[in-house]
Amino acid sequence: MAAITGFPVVVSGKTHLRTKTMARHGHASMPLKRTCRFEQAEIKKAQQLIFTTKEIKWKPLKLFAASSSDSYIDIDFVSPAYIIMEFYSAINGKNLKQLDKLIANDCFFEDYSFPTPFKGKKEALHFLDQLIACMGQNMKFNVEHIWQGDESTAGANWHLDWNKITVPFTRGCSYYKLASDGDRIVIKEARVLTESPIKLGGLALSLLKMVTFLFDAFPAATEWSLKSPHVIFQLLSKSYKIAVEPIISPLLEWYIRLLNFAAYILAFTLQILQYLVKIFNM
Repeated sequence: MAAITGFPVVVSGKTHLRTKTMARHGHASMPLKRTCRFEQAEIKKAQQLIFTTKEIKWKPLKLFAASSSDSYIDIDFVSPAYIIMEFYSAINGKNLKQLDKLIANDCFFEDYSFPTPFKGKKEALHFLDQLIACMGQNMKFNVEHIWQGDESTAGANWHLDWNKITVPFTRGCSYYKLASDGDRIVIKEARVLTESPIKLGGLALSLLKMVTFLFDAFPAATEWSLKSPHVIFQLLSKSYKIAVEPIISPLLEWYIRLLNFAAYILAFTLQILQYLVKIFNM
């Protein structure tokens, strides 16, 4: 069972993922080799997550009441919220083996900061591995809330902390769809939306109004362009190469040469000053 302390969570809804098979759970810091079956009282107890208004906290609960002999956990109650907590705990703990257990083989992982989604476990894990490497040793996900929908969906909003200090422009929200994979519950679909550092404010509404006006003025062209966006991108790319690139490229090349010449002059001037300082100090 993955460690899930440190995440404030709000769980809504009363339906949960269920499986009749036997599942093995393991974690280095919380070994658990027991057989258990949830009663209604234990289910209610597992949902008693406590948080305050200003500083959100949650109280870690004993999720399993078990006997002492067997080496398997009989899961009659596994909530989507619990799986998502395990997911973020594995990222913060840089535990790729645990992430491998939580990702479905046919996972569809779409982060809207990237032009294309990651399809399959291999691509999703490669992305998560790069994410963990970029986070370094002190960056952590701080999950503020987890909302639970039906038996197979959950949502979360979060931000990044560096040494428990909030990092600006790192707020985001995620949607997850889960499914049964043999004796495990895995993430089958994930969609991630991250806060943009560019705040257009009222300009965004003005741009939306202008685009809507053009859409309404030319409905046939709008319908065609929305159904074939790749064609528009190809036309824009060709137009740029034909009309804009021949003008922009020489200007950029000249500007780069000018910067290189300015850097050369500055370096030469500093060398002269350094030489004069040595002479006067002798």
